[in-house]
Amino acid sequence: MENKKTNIIKKKLWFIVFGAAFLVANGIAVALTTKWEANQWGGLLLGNIIFLITVFYLVGIFKLTKRLFSTDYSVSSMRPTQAIESVDKRTVVDSSVSSMRPTRAIESVDKRTVVDSSVSSMRPTQAIESVDKRTVVDSSVSILTENKVDKFYRISFWGLAVITFALPFLFMIHVPDSPHAWDYFVIFNSTTELQGHSFASLPNTASRLGYFLRYPNNQFLGILFNRFFAPFADNLQLKVWAVTAVSALFTSVGISSTSLLVKSLSGKRQALLYNFVAVGFIPFYFYGAQLYSDTLTLPLVALAALFFIYAVKSSRLSKQILWYFFASLIGVIGYEFKPTAVIVIIAGFFFLAVNKKWKQLLIVLPLFIVLFAGGHELVKTTIASEPAFSEQANERHNLPLMHWIAMSWSPTNKTGGFNKKIRLYSESFPTYEAKKEADTQLFLNNIKKMGPIGIIRQIGRKLGYTWTFSDLNSSYYTYYHENQIVHRYFDYLDIGANHEGNVTGWFMLKAAQTLYWIALVVLMWKEIWSLLAHKKNWKNPWFVPALSVVGLSIFLILWEANSRYLYHFAPLMIALATVNLVKIVSKSKTHNNIPTEN
Repeated sequence: MENKKTNIIKKKLWFIVFGAAFLVANGIAVALTTKWEANQWGGLLLGNIIFLITVFYLVGIFKLTKRLFSTDYSVSSMRPTQAIESVDKRTVVDSSVSSMRPTRAIESVDKRTVVDSSVSSMRPTQAIESVDKRTVVDSSVSILTENKVDKFYRISFWGLAVITFALPFLFMIHVPDSPHAWDYFVIFNSTTELQGHSFASLPNTASRLGYFLRYPNNQFLGILFNRFFAPFADNLQLKVWAVTAVSALFTSVGISSTSLLVKSLSGKRQALLYNFVAVGFIPFYFYGAQLYSDTLTLPLVALAALFFIYAVKSSRLSKQILWYFFASLIGVIGYEFKPTAVIVIIAGFFFLAVNKKWKQLLIVLPLFIVLFAGGHELVKTTIASEPAFSEQANERHNLPLMHWIAMSWSPTNKTGGFNKKIRLYSESFPTYEAKKEADTQLFLNNIKKMGPIGIIRQIGRKLGYTWTFSDLNSSYYTYYHENQIVHRYFDYLDIGANHEGNVTGWFMLKAAQTLYWIALVVLMWKEIWSLLAHKKNWKNPWFVPALSVVGLSIFLILWEANSRYLYHFAPLMIALATVNLVKIVSKSKTHNNIPTEN
């Protein structure tokens, strides 16, 4: 009775929380809207529908978690005969009892582990009502039996793969005339003009050849983009579809690979929960419609983590070598497109070291070093084959790594992100070494100028610009969709004094995503703390994705901050959050770690 009253109070509190959020979101959306036309009313209506769907979706995730992992929920909601039939006979009922009828099973169950002696003489219905579910039924008891979990996992896995591949096509980007011509549009438009020819054909302007000379990290990506999509360059619409298809495929592979990672670490129940949580992360569909380094490295991070865990859990040396080879290879490839992709491999090295797995570390470390050196040399050779990216041109125009650090640590930089003034300052110096020296001195001067208080303030700005965007800033980077419903009711762009689009629907969509994001971030960091702050948990392979997210977070404090830079780690973040959600729902004092599958 007391638990029932507590549950009613909790439901009322959550109803108040969601109700208040609903009212506040609508209030802000209305306040932001300066002109009410049909599109604004439509955006408000559709935004409210999405908000309510999000609420029911989150409630559904919580209920699914209880059905998968909570003893109290699974038994209390059953009829007596159902409760007996659904008991996992491996842990509760002796094998000799498994073929009995429900009534006989009650009488025959080992009373040392299931039914108290005072219950043994009761009728089945009385016995079920009298059993203390908190201590009697093992945590494996659930409405969803193992057979059902197997079935639903297979269905949800392929459903997740198909959905995350198909939905990005509903969010295809309108090119080439988007008002926000960021990196993706520069690469897309430049390669469309080139049609597979040399980059030397491009005009040496800031948004064409000058872009690639300025940012050497995108030269290799630009070359591949130019060569691979050259057959589609004559037909702009066909190229958009081809690019979206590749990007959507990478998105689907990355999210699905993480499902396999969760299954390997914690079993199919946990992976089933991950599938249902991951499918609701909207940035997968916005970013999944454009092929840039964030989307390209999404599957590489997931696959590197997956193969590394496969290697850790392998008992045979040959399999360890094979999986470590693939993990290192994927990590090296990811590094060449986005350096942070290799963090997951570095986190793996730490896992092996703290657990004194020296033999495995001696296998993977040389493999990684050799592959890294070989891969980096291959990329340098490929770039050198492009006449426009000659050594002389790169020496004159390349921005040094120190540029991004100096830029993000400027006292005048209110976000810790991109700052055009500092970019122009760095470009004003004639050589790479001169730029590097100037940026280093600028950084040191900024640190002295800020002092301890200023440094703390700048860290706060960076954390805010990284972690407070529930859509990972996807609405900013994917403005102007081909889908007219999305464009009319949800697209909005705010660049300085320029405002375009529907702020009403845009804000309501952001509000809905914020509900998901708050839960994700809170649960994820709780789980990371649980894994890393207690030495006894360091043996848990979940240590690897946990330390990876911490490594990425530290890097973004030192480097240029941007919420978009979290994107390629989003599947790992969701996986960690689901682990902590299970801990909360299971309410077990001894459940320090989700058990791993052997």
